[in-house]
Amino acid sequence: MSNKSSLLLNSERRRILQTAGSLLLSCSLEIGHAQTAWPNKPIRLVLPSGPGGGADIFGRPLAEWLSKELGQPVVVENRPGANGVIAHEQVVRQPGDGYNLVISFAAAVLGNKAMNAKISHDTMTDLKPIGQIGSDYGNLLIVNAASPIKNLKDLIAYAKAQSGGINYGSWGIGSGGHLVMETLKEQTGISINHVPYKTVASITPDVVSGVLMISTIDSATPVQLIKAGRIRAIAVLGPKRLPQLPDVATLAEQGYPLGFVSWYGLFGPSSMSNDLVAKLNALLNRWLVLPETVALFEQKQNSPAPLQKSPEAFAALIQSELPVWRKLMQTAKIEGA
Repeated sequence: MSNKSSLLLNSERRRILQTAGSLLLSCSLEIGHAQTAWPNKPIRLVLPSGPGGGADIFGRPLAEWLSKELGQPVVVENRPGANGVIAHEQVVRQPGDGYNLVISFAAAVLGNKAMNAKISHDTMTDLKPIGQIGSDYGNLLIVNAASPIKNLKDLIAYAKAQSGGINYGSWGIGSGGHLVMETLKEQTGISINHVPYKTVASITPDVVSGVLMISTIDSATPVQLIKAGRIRAIAVLGPKRLPQLPDVATLAEQGYPLGFVSWYGLFGPSSMSNDLVAKLNALLNRWLVLPETVALFEQKQNSPAPLQKSPEAFAALIQSELPVWRKLMQTAKIEGA
């Protein structure tokens, strides 16, 4: 073989090897991308309520829908207690890779911050808002159905007539229900004693049985009990009446404008990228407008059809409400434990 032929052959071999190398590199990059594309493993969704609580009522249907859409299991983990702090702690120190999410609520994020609760994370900076779940709604003030209390005026008169005051329940220190009742106490001079419960679902049996005369509660848990006449709703704690309970007046309508906006929302660790937040927000907003989701909120959450909000709009809502919560905390004289 001539030197010229040998050089041509070697050149051709190099070209073939270079082409093969490029193809292998391209394949390896594509495989690597496929292996790291989100999601490629189960996602954990932490809920701040026990089974049957407000967040659980819509958290589980959301997880089921996301599982189908994403092709990966979305595993629900109930972590109630400490006004949402226990649920937060499961997520805030995790990587922001989209595999650890938490549903939180206004009192857990704003209440704990406003009362300077002694917890290991900052609810306003260690959690990244992804999207609002539900609508701007109000919680409820309920009483035992056999009690003589029909409205807020009756409650104030009843409490003043009891020498030792009366006990009321809420879903934790710093919760919206706790805040409203302690503010009402300061404004009216009534004697009431706070009994914090670990979960909302554990409150209603005590109100039904009469162990607890009165309690604040979310608007989802007691719906069937109210309709069955086993407990009585005497006030909406938010700024407007609930569509499913049009006869229950707000606190403001009864002379005490203490209401504030309540919400649930989806959050991740603060290190989560904006691209991943946008992807999750788009998924959440698609789920919120499904007919079955709208029906779920109207029937179970006892609230209007869910709102769709961008991460930025949801974050702005949270920031705007913090001064309101701080002012109410000061009025109610609630400080972090």
